[in-house]
Amino acid sequence: MSTAEPTPNLGQEATDNAEPKDKEETVDMTFTKEVRQATKDVHKLTDVLVNAKFAIALSDDEVWYDGLLVFYELYKFFETNLPERLLPKELHRTAAFERDFDYFYGSDWRKSYEPRPAVQTYIAHLEQMAAKNEVLLFAFAFQMYMALMSGGQLLQKKRMIARKLWIFPKDSVEQVQQKQAETDAAAATARAAATAENDGIQDENDLRARPMPEQVTISQVGCEATYFPIRIPLLKNKLRRIFNDVYGKLDDEMRAEYIEQSRNVFRMNIELLRTVKGVNRANLKKLAIAVVFITSIYVAFKLAVK
Repeated sequence: MSTAEPTPNLGQEATDNAEPKDKEETVDMTFTKEVRQATKDVHKLTDVLVNAKFAIALSDDEVWYDGLLVFYELYKFFETNLPERLLPKELHRTAAFERDFDYFYGSDWRKSYEPRPAVQTYIAHLEQMAAKNEVLLFAFAFQMYMALMSGGQLLQKKRMIARKLWIFPKDSVEQVQQKQAETDAAAATARAAATAENDGIQDENDLRARPMPEQVTISQVGCEATYFPIRIPLLKNKLRRIFNDVYGKLDDEMRAEYIEQSRNVFRMNIELLRTVKGVNRANLKKLAIAVVFITSIYVAFKLAVK
């Protein structure tokens, strides 16, 4: 496997691009909650599939990069077809995905790459939405970038820990940045819990009570797709403001269509996830290792008590 060219000091870039915390203004979540409630059932189906099929396998490189590959074309399409007023450039991921593929598949991966049929079907649907109304394409983009800044952070961190890529020298810049990210996430979660308590919120699915995921603050070679050099709360708030402006101007008929396409994001993502290669092999491998480990402990115990 060939490796990508050395990347710049991304840790320093994160520091340079970070904005003051006092700019993390509260964003009205009324519309966000409306769409979230309307998509909750299909969202849960996606979560169940990810947890069932990928919880163990995601630390396997083949599974991880094939998973990135199935979603690569979507982000590329959004970034090619949505104007910056709807999709700010600091959210763009195409180049980061491609650097990850250069690392794992080699720099000539494009020569043999062809989007699989499920991806082609998805892209054809996005083309229809773009032709009909860019707002409907934005419905897909909003969900996909929010996912990358939420669940994507958690999955990448778990994978990096499993692959032993989450080890920082003591008092290093990376360690300080990650500790700060964890402190920020804990503080955001505490604020959410306090708001929920003060407002009498008991529903764990209410957005005001949701914990903030810890941000991946380092970018090892081959792990760039989920890395954002700007603090995620700032990026999320910026995207939510765009969403509020877009959704707030829609009439009832268009809002219903927006919600239907937001539901389609999860339906169509499920079809893509089912095409990811290597999941069963990776799960069986991890299971076999676990069985051998447990058997070894049992044999050692039996020998010790004789």
